Amino acid sequence: QVSAGYFHNFLDNKLETSVEVYYKQMENQLQYRDGYTPNTLRDPELEYVVGKGESYGAEFFINKTQGNFTGWIGYTLAWTNQMFSMLNNGDRFPLKYDRRHNISVTSSYSFNKKWTASAVFVFGSGNAITLPTAYYFIDGELMQLYSKINAYRLPAYHRLDLSVNYTPEHKKKRRWEGSWSFSVYNAYNRKNPYFLYVDNSGNVNQGIDIKVFQVYILPILPSVTYNFKF
Repeated sequence: QVSAGYFHNFLDNKLETSVEVYYKQMENQLQYRDGYTPNTLRDPELEYVVGKGESYGAEFFINKTQGNFTGWIGYTLAWTNQMFSMLNNGDRFPLKYDRRHNISVTSSYSFNKKWTASAVFVFGSGNAITLPTAYYFIDGELMQLYSKINAYRLPAYHRLDLSVNYTPEHKKKRRWEGSWSFSVYNAYNRKNPYFLYVDNSGNVNQGIDIKVFQVYILPILPSVTYNFKF
């Protein structure tokens, strides 16, 4: 793995910036062989094929560290691929968790010693996924023909989290200090995909109806938290 970066501060170190590029080569990568199905009677080690991979990209970062308003912005442009002679016709394919674009933005504003507010926004390209592209019947049984490995993408992932924190003034004789946090996770209720699955109905005589469904978790979630220390 090799990397190179440039780091520089501005405005008397109030603003930190950096740019970094990297390349990583991977050997002895493991994947299940083409057509693998679980079988308790067969040694799982016989189901693996060995290949190689590579990961490369660039990272950009800006961080404001001082003042009532602080925060940072990070952006990553990345590729992660694998190649196996016995999979995907020997063609390179993206790893499941290959994300082309990743953006993180955090910000915090201090109104006074008691009240602060913060926001976090994240965005990521969708994970790579393999889906069926055609269906056919053999002796009345429905069969699936799949795309090349990870040829499709889930919809992009993004969400916004908001919070307000209240820290009351504490008397010196008090044995503990406490604070309140009022927050909203996924503030605009983005239905971020967790996975996709394909459902079908019908038969060889009537034809079949194919539908792709998206499953998502963690909708908008408000919360109230009390923290204390002693």
